[in-house]
Amino acid sequence: MKKKILIISLIIITLISCILYYTYAIDITMEETSSSEADLAYNININDTDGRSITVNSNTTKVFDIFLTNSNGGTISYGFAYKETTSSGIEVKMLNTSTDKVEGTINNKETKKVTLVIDNNTSNSINYNIIPVTGYQNGGNLIIPSGYTLISNTYSFPTKYVDTSGANAPKLVENLIPVQYDDTQNSWVKASEENYVYNGTPWYDYTNKQWANAVLVSSTNRNTYVEAEAGTVIPESEVLAYYVWIPRYKYKVFNVAKTMGTDSYNAKTTGIDIVFEQGTASTGEIKCNNYSFAAASSSATNETCSGTNGQYYTHPAFTFGDTELTGIWVGKFEISAPTDSSCYTNQSYANCETADLEPRTKPNVKSWRYNFVDSFEGAIQNMQSSGNEYGLSTDTSKVDSHMLKNMEWGAVAYLTHSDYGRCNGSSCEEVTINNSSSHTTGGGNYVSNVNQSSTGNIYGIYDLSGGAYEYVMGNMSKSAGSYVYNLNYGDGIFKYSASTAKYIDTYAYGTKSNGQTAYNRARLGDATGEVVVSSGRAWNNDYARFVFSSYPWFYRGGLYNEGSIAGVFGFGNNLGDSYGIYSARAALLVL
Repeated sequence: MKKKILIISLIIITLISCILYYTYAIDITMEETSSSEADLAYNININDTDGRSITVNSNTTKVFDIFLTNSNGGTISYGFAYKETTSSGIEVKMLNTSTDKVEGTINNKETKKVTLVIDNNTSNSINYNIIPVTGYQNGGNLIIPSGYTLISNTYSFPTKYVDTSGANAPKLVENLIPVQYDDTQNSWVKASEENYVYNGTPWYDYTNKQWANAVLVSSTNRNTYVEAEAGTVIPESEVLAYYVWIPRYKYKVFNVAKTMGTDSYNAKTTGIDIVFEQGTASTGEIKCNNYSFAAASSSATNETCSGTNGQYYTHPAFTFGDTELTGIWVGKFEISAPTDSSCYTNQSYANCETADLEPRTKPNVKSWRYNFVDSFEGAIQNMQSSGNEYGLSTDTSKVDSHMLKNMEWGAVAYLTHSDYGRCNGSSCEEVTINNSSSHTTGGGNYVSNVNQSSTGNIYGIYDLSGGAYEYVMGNMSKSAGSYVYNLNYGDGIFKYSASTAKYIDTYAYGTKSNGQTAYNRARLGDATGEVVVSSGRAWNNDYARFVFSSYPWFYRGGLYNEGSIAGVFGFGNNLGDSYGIYSARAALLVL
């Protein structure tokens, strides 16, 4: 009898054990997932209830799904817990768009899909152990082992902002860091290259006149900023150069023949019709012969173009030699000399006439003047020299630093005079003059002087009107050997040849600086002949003096004390010699 009772007891205990086992058994698998918010996917498989060790590298976000199946006969509570085997304080969180919650109840034979995120924004790798935790049948408290933390918080990916303008996304090169301005911190901060929204603002939004900005910084903390997360402050003292992105576009031509006073659709008053192009497509109907001169030419002809007013023309600034560009980076300010140079503290002919200084593009400093046009060009090209302090590649097939060309100035001017710049569809505001008598970039306080920028806000380009005259790479053809393409002045760094032709915009020879005959030598897109109203005057009353036999080099923008005749559409001529009122601007191309 006792033996039978013992056997029955053992059977009952066995049955109870089986019931308990099947009541609390959960099958766990982790497998690859790809989040629409972040292009991150990882293969993780866990087929036991002991958890799994997961390593997340520095500055990496891991997203993974957990498929949780209840194969027992009842409803139980579930959750997930983690233990960090390194010290960082980074939580494991549930993605806010997860199909199922990270904690709740699960029915018999039901499967839950929970998406977890580990966002490691530190500079060190982190290791975690993640395990499933369960409660009792029909609910109850979860049993969390010692040393583990229950996952309860949620993670939301930053919102990826879509710029509806159609502008090409800015193209970065190694060590060129995207930035946006944080009004709450009164500082430039690192922006998201993917255009995720930070503090309510994306990196760029051309529809709302927010042009993309980027910086080159000193080597001191360069790696820190390159690897930093969005929102990291980049102090002014660390920045060597600010750039602004001009996306590839075509524009509706309003004066194809460059006839004084012609404006076929009232572009001056209502704005130039700009259409951003996709990739490197050239969709404009108008075609021009891209006039250039040969080294021995003495009788070059003017540029000729097909098409009529009202048709579109792909702006030629986005063609660099034989390479089509998605956009160009333009210096946000006139260039300045480095702070440790004698030219910075004592600008004079003796100190500044050189290509050996390393230029800056910064606000609230005196622009670099007293230099020859070709020495400016040499200094800006030397930003890519071996061991340069900017972190730029020396490979000019990938990135190219050069002095702004006349056509590139034109691309900036036309985008400025559009709905993406200083126009609103019915009227346009002129860029306010930088009237700093000391030639201080950004007018001395660019944060407040936003009316001096191309956009009317801090994201635009400054010093386009006033400040110093700006030499650009634009030169007239020689006549019977009288003029050569490299300078008669300076150290002769720039010499015209087949390989250097892409660095200069060339114009036919002429002996007049004013009048229709002079402006006939202009080129579509350069913001010279197209915008002339009368002899000597362009749009907004800006000065209009074309290159001619006495002065073969272009300068742009006007001087600080020229009042209404200075402006974005102003153009003049000179020898390219060294003067205390001439500066320059840098461009950076990603090829």
